[in-house]
Amino acid sequence: MKPIRLCLLAVAMAAVFAACGSTSGSTVDPTDADATVTSADMAFETETITVAADEAFTVALVNQDSMPHNIAIYADSSKSEKLFEGEMVTDGTIAYDIGALEAGEYFFDCSLHPEMTGTLIVEG
Repeated sequence: MKPIRLCLLAVAMAAVFAACGSTSGSTVDPTDADATVTSADMAFETETITVAADEAFTVALVNQDSMPHNIAIYADSSKSEKLFEGEMVTDGTIAYDIGALEAGEYFFDCSLHPEMTGTLIVEG
């Protein structure tokens, strides 16, 4: 193989591995979560969660579906500014460690199923 092809192959492989990485931050024990969102029947049963402003927090996602779900948080429902995207979980529970947010109202959804939505209220 020519050197340029080897270089391109190495770059392509690095891109593939980077794309497979998680954007969820670290995960923590779900029992320690500040808020819990349950998904069932392709919907979030918990549509509003409230946390304290200017403090990191955890959100546990309890997925009761056989389909994968996650939580992605945006500045608003236009989804133009993504603040957090958790890794997918199928039929299980995961807790997302989320950095501090300013007081306000935020929008969240499932990245794969945009009809699954909710509101994150950050009180300060």
